[in-house]
Amino acid sequence: MYEEATRVGLSLFFLAISSWYDLKEREVSNRVWMVFAPLGLALSLLHFHLTKDQSFLVSMGMSALIVGGFSVALFYLGLFGGADAKALICLSLTLPVQPSFVRPLLKVVSPFFAFSVLVNAVVFSSASILGIALYNLYRGFGAGENLFEGLESEPLLNKILAFFTGIKVDVNKLGKSPHYIPLETVSAGDDGSRTRRLRIFFRLGEESEEESLNEFRSLKGKVWVTPSLPFIVFITAGFVAALLLGDILMWSAAQLVNAI
Repeated sequence: MYEEATRVGLSLFFLAISSWYDLKEREVSNRVWMVFAPLGLALSLLHFHLTKDQSFLVSMGMSALIVGGFSVALFYLGLFGGADAKALICLSLTLPVQPSFVRPLLKVVSPFFAFSVLVNAVVFSSASILGIALYNLYRGFGAGENLFEGLESEPLLNKILAFFTGIKVDVNKLGKSPHYIPLETVSAGDDGSRTRRLRIFFRLGEESEEESLNEFRSLKGKVWVTPSLPFIVFITAGFVAALLLGDILMWSAAQLVNAI
């Protein structure tokens, strides 16, 4: 139990450090993972040495293969940051299965603990969509702001997606903060006019080039951006939830099936 609790504490410690970096800089140093991964692996191997539990060793290998492969795939698809993938790989090595000394409240867990952490993180981050939509409702109806001024010709679907995933900020804030990713592009015409378009789909990690930012600075007022979500923070919250609650999505699916 003490050895298992050590692995839990180690994971929480490194996730807390990486969350701090992610909140402050939207970037986590590789040195965090270079320490976390070997320590976590060593403690897992120590657990196997003490217990001679062959199933644990198999679970660790399967966890690293499945969770690690899934995370890397999401990274190369542009849906995941590199630090997010590394955090889950470290967790898959450190805690391949649900800690035995914790009884999740929902009593539903995944065979691979790190996968439950990922699922919970996605559930928590998805809640931000509701917050963004409520904010835009207030700006559009409560404050009477014209949310799509200059973008009237954009397709309705693009406007809906922007409404749920982005907010409008003053153009002068672009380039000064890593917390915003532009949801617009600006192109200059031969006559010197500026054409604005919504850019809904992009790879995570794409950054606006200085030339593009200069185009934005030629505008006045506000532009659409999407907040750069610190996903490591959601992974940390998902980790705590997986320990105390279990797999939220699996539990929700089970409740839905039972209700039908």
